[in-house]
Amino acid sequence: MTDPQIKSIPELPSVTLCAVDCLNPALALRALDICGLQCNFGDVIFLSDRVDRFKLAGCRMIEIPRIGSVAEYSRFVLKELGQYCNTEHMLLVQWDGYIINPHSWRPEFLEYDYIGAPWNWYQDNHRVGNGGFSLRSRRLLDALRDEDIVDLEPEDEAIGRRYRTLLEAKYGIRFASEEVAEAFSYETIAPSDDPFGFHGLFHMWSIMPQQELDGFVAAMADSSVASRAYLQLCRNYIELGCLEEAAVTLNRRMQVVPGDSEVRELLAALSSPQAGVPPMLATLGRNDPCPCGSGKEYQFCCGANQEAQAASTLPAGRISFILHNAMAHHHAGRLAEAEAGYRQVLEHRPRNTTALQYLGVLSGQRGDDRRARELNRRALDLRSYLADFHINLGKCLRLKGRISEARNCDSYAAAIRPDYVPEYDNLK
Repeated sequence: MTDPQIKSIPELPSVTLCAVDCLNPALALRALDICGLQCNFGDVIFLSDRVDRFKLAGCRMIEIPRIGSVAEYSRFVLKELGQYCNTEHMLLVQWDGYIINPHSWRPEFLEYDYIGAPWNWYQDNHRVGNGGFSLRSRRLLDALRDEDIVDLEPEDEAIGRRYRTLLEAKYGIRFASEEVAEAFSYETIAPSDDPFGFHGLFHMWSIMPQQELDGFVAAMADSSVASRAYLQLCRNYIELGCLEEAAVTLNRRMQVVPGDSEVRELLAALSSPQAGVPPMLATLGRNDPCPCGSGKEYQFCCGANQEAQAASTLPAGRISFILHNAMAHHHAGRLAEAEAGYRQVLEHRPRNTTALQYLGVLSGQRGDDRRARELNRRALDLRSYLADFHINLGKCLRLKGRISEARNCDSYAAAIRPDYVPEYDNLK
């Protein structure tokens, strides 16, 4: 490491880096290690019932009684965590969230008592935010001991929603704005730039080095492998054409949930000639509308390029790389570069639903509502089980005043993701 690189590491002497984990302790320590390599903290602590089994240089290992549920975790974090913090702030991380862009640290983060990624399923001013990767002040940790704070699960919603007004009025607790929170971390809302950190197992496709995936999923607790977030990670790898990674995650899922019929079907699809695409959706006719939404027949649009390049079809890994870069351009607002990337993916994978869906979002951003609806409908035809596709189509329909159809999309999305809260119908 060169001297300029050393100097670029944020110095955070007033921040304690912390993880509390009795379920995935090895992975939680991995998250602490990753964070500790990217910033210099005033203190690093790990709290678990299994600390005697692990070591991490520079980390204080603190033994606690076993935490066996979300309710117990919430109670501990809200009522007991403060006694272990010896600095003015604490960065609390979990095994599935950590620092990814240390250069994005802002000194102004320390002006707030609580920062976490905004939630996308609320539509009010109390959307900050997720606790899985969050910055908390000593003032907040002390205030949370208030006897009136009794409804504790989940702990981040207790802080950010149920007791936010009390914390602000009685203790002067400062919550970050959504803009600051988005710069700090992301979870359910796609990042617009390079946030300091992230939270969410389903994001590991864009974070996890391929060579580490086997060990990561092997170390994961069975209950985590059986979770909905893990299944979404499996789907994400398939959508991106990352077939090796998809096989690793799906096989681990089958070990834990052998009766999962969807996973069995997805594994079978991986061994087909058109891996990752359900057999009934594999054929695209030359006279069909092009999936890119141009309005032309497939043979005269992306199909022409695909036929010319049939002998040199890009490998799945390259497709994934192009799509990942296109999404990064999109999040940064570089729409022309993003569109070029999505189109290149569709030239080689006409039924890549991620490219279809994001190209639809991009079209909506440019005011082309007709094309946005068409692309989102095509994505839904291929992957109707993804709630975000229903949500984005509903937004397109709502903008055109087609409220009844938009509400149908909301109903489908809510059936798939019960925590989804539909948008309000704002007709002028």
